Amino acid sequence: MFSSERSFDPFTLVIGILFAAMSVVIARNPASSLKTLIFFIAFALIFEGVFKLFDIIMIDKALGLNPTWLIVSAILDIVLGGMIFLRPVLGATFIWIMLSLSFILDSLFELWVSRYIRQNNKSYFWLNVILGVVGVILGIILLFSPATAVGVSIFLLSFYFMFFGILLIVRSF
Repeated sequence: MFSSERSFDPFTLVIGILFAAMSVVIARNPASSLKTLIFFIAFALIFEGVFKLFDIIMIDKALGLNPTWLIVSAILDIVLGGMIFLRPVLGATFIWIMLSLSFILDSLFELWVSRYIRQNNKSYFWLNVILGVVGVILGIILLFSPATAVGVSIFLLSFYFMFFGILLIVRSF
């Protein structure tokens, strides 16, 4: 199954090149990339809601739990996805708020975890605290600057595609 000799994988190389090319396309066309991302989020929310509704039958049979909250969550996903699909501005607002809150909450979590790190590694503790504080500040800045938050989300998407593309290209050899 696993061998010590490596062989060239052309499929991984092609996928890596496509990811890197997609990164350049996203960076060069941020407005159309944002629209595509918004519609992707809308379809994902609708799909998630429908999937949850079908999943209710399995959960009810397997666990015997009350599916009320799952039904409410599924309906909210479908409604939010439909609203974003019909009014793409809501999708940009969704991206703005979710990115800002994720920065803030993730950084607060890092600050919370740093108290456990302090006992083991002082230098890592201070790095974690500094990055946590910077993350909270950036999250607050993004929360009050929607255009910056949406721009950052497009940049992060482009960066992810480039990083993953390079990783796949290197892995193919």
